Amino acid sequence: MAKHVSQTYQTAPVRLGDLIAEHKLLWAYCTTCGRERDLDPATIPLPQDYPVPDVGKRMKCSTCGSKKIETRPELYPGGIFAMRERWRGMPECGSA
Repeated sequence: MAKHVSQTYQTAPVRLGDLIAEHKLLWAYCTTCGRERDLDPATIPLPQDYPVPDVGKRMKCSTCGSKKIETRPELYPGGIFAMRERWRGMPECGSA
């Protein structure tokens, strides 16, 4: 009987330079108070080869002061505020 061998593929994390090159935003989320922001990655004073998931380890929430910040590439085209505006413009469920 042959043993099943699982393969684990690891991909390199997205880096700040990748976001800059693709004109994408950096999403930052405070796990303590829930504040979230989209940031221009070109304004982050870190090297362009810095991994996006590690950027949050160097940040502090401007609302509550927590250092528990998660960072990821933008979640929605144009960022969270653009997405909220699109949601506001959508008709209510069940309305004609």
